[in-house]
Amino acid sequence: MNILKEQKTKYQTSAFSLVFSLFFASFGSKVYANDQQQTLVLVGGALTTCSSMSPKNCLSNKQISGKQNNQYRLNNDALSEIKTNWPTKNKKNRQQTLKVLAQIARQNSGVITKRDILWAWRDLDNKLLNELTDSEYNFVIDSLEVAVLNTDSTRQKEQVSTSDNNESAANDILDFVAASLKTTTKSPAILAVTASSRDPYESADFYEGLLNFNGVESSWLPLTPALAKAITSKQCESLNSLRTDFMGVFNREAIYPDRTKAEKALCDKGVDHLVELIENATGIMFNGGDQSLTRKVLFDEEGKQYPWTRAILQRPLLVGTSAGTAVQSGGKNAYGSVPMITNGTSLAALREGAFAVSPPSERCDKKCGDKLSADSLTYEKQGGLGSFTYGVLDTHFSERNRTMRLARLLADTEQKHGFGIDETTALVSIRAGKTSLMTVIGKSGVVHVQSDAKNSGAISYWPAGAVIDVTKDGFNLAKRTVDNALPNIKIPPLPMQRFGTIFSDAKLRSLVQAMCLTQEQQAVAQHDEFLLDLNATDNTHYYRVNTSSTGCAVENLAFKVKTF
Repeated sequence: MNILKEQKTKYQTSAFSLVFSLFFASFGSKVYANDQQQTLVLVGGALTTCSSMSPKNCLSNKQISGKQNNQYRLNNDALSEIKTNWPTKNKKNRQQTLKVLAQIARQNSGVITKRDILWAWRDLDNKLLNELTDSEYNFVIDSLEVAVLNTDSTRQKEQVSTSDNNESAANDILDFVAASLKTTTKSPAILAVTASSRDPYESADFYEGLLNFNGVESSWLPLTPALAKAITSKQCESLNSLRTDFMGVFNREAIYPDRTKAEKALCDKGVDHLVELIENATGIMFNGGDQSLTRKVLFDEEGKQYPWTRAILQRPLLVGTSAGTAVQSGGKNAYGSVPMITNGTSLAALREGAFAVSPPSERCDKKCGDKLSADSLTYEKQGGLGSFTYGVLDTHFSERNRTMRLARLLADTEQKHGFGIDETTALVSIRAGKTSLMTVIGKSGVVHVQSDAKNSGAISYWPAGAVIDVTKDGFNLAKRTVDNALPNIKIPPLPMQRFGTIFSDAKLRSLVQAMCLTQEQQAVAQHDEFLLDLNATDNTHYYRVNTSSTGCAVENLAFKVKTF
């Protein structure tokens, strides 16, 4: 369904300038950390960035010097390691795996990519590949990896060049982060936490490069689940084994020796030093990946905050992308504990409801344990960091059509508000004293979901450039946004038809944008056994905020999903 023809018109208003003029007007030009001001920059994922490993994100596909991919080698040493140190007691899986790897090795004697290994493995024995446990699978892949070295035998690093980004919206977000750091303090510093990755050492290079702002001290913080366990139990000498036990990673000290040495050095300095390091930082950024992994560096196995978690919560600037955004849901509000979403699709949520259990494995294909499928909606009942208490945060939102999964989670947990952030887009939440507001920067927009009951409520869409007032009564477009709305345009009305497969791709966003531009009052869509009604009420309003294909703001469009 292509309801709106993609427009090439570029939204010319600088989101960076807009938000900062708003910031200064609202809070003054001299706001520092001791004023208890905090800014959250919550990115919905896909922070499209040019790097040596992602030339597709560079202008003219420019190749940046630096590490281009991870490398693997199926040699005798690696196969011997796998045979000797197999991580489980399943000898059958070990024997069959070694047989398959030996066959692949005969065809690939040199360096090979992970993708090539998996394609060859699927051709030879796909059933075995699917039957390996996560521990077995990760052990094999990690054991086959080899370090990527420069000619002088130093580790080759992924290099980032944000000035060569081919997505200007990503730079709008990065410019805002940099300016926020410099405005908040006279000696800005930001730490990158990459705990959302199964292998946090691999992603450290990218985030150090991403945050390499002029006039800002930026560095990777080796806050990993292994470090959290070791530093609090004084087991720093056991970090290698703790990486295996608490993170499911193997052989990292051979691949990223500088990163594991930094982790060990931080551990040796103790908890007080770690807390002080965080307290001296202006901002913290959490990376994308799996929010359940990030939670492991914030809370211990009994669900208690680690000593440094409060220090993180008090930073003047917190930035997240994808999982790093989702993990910031938490704490308590008027409706109870705010959960953290961890998995699921809209269709599975409508069919099964929500489960307060750990998410299924990323490698799970169909059945993933008791009552769970790969698409099941799961959540952490106690929430995440708790920097964002207004409601539940969700990411990759419109692109992965997650509106109904968020709506179902709200209904099942009795929360009222959800905030779904589109890709390459950020919801900025600013609090200074008793004053709060939000705005949207980047490429697309943010969906605000209000739950009235199971499978019904209202949705709003806030495009880039929109400012949102935060009051005790809720979240509404600010007067300045409404007053500066663009004139309506004349386009043909929506066809009188029922739109199909509405819960796939970004079709729901396209339909809502079409309703906004045509001032349509009602639309009906379906997907499999579900029927979606969208209806404008007395509280529904439409405003063109910018000229992009996602630039039409919607307030309080009622929705209801029924089965037929």
